Amino acid sequence: MTLSPHKQHKIYIAATMVYGLGSEDPEEVSYCTQIKEEMKKDRKNGNLGISRSN
Repeated sequence: MTLSPHKQHKIYIAATMVYGLGSEDPEEVSYCTQIKEEMKKDRKNGNLGISRSN
């Protein structure tokens, strides 16, 4: 079963705001972990937003 876009958005918000997920569903936990790993990788590489052109 895939996650609905609404559920994906709720998990994304919880991950970016460093809130607890509140679920033990393996699919939701893996999606949250994936988002947190991408955020960690972006932070490490210095990709913290939109780069300015001027």
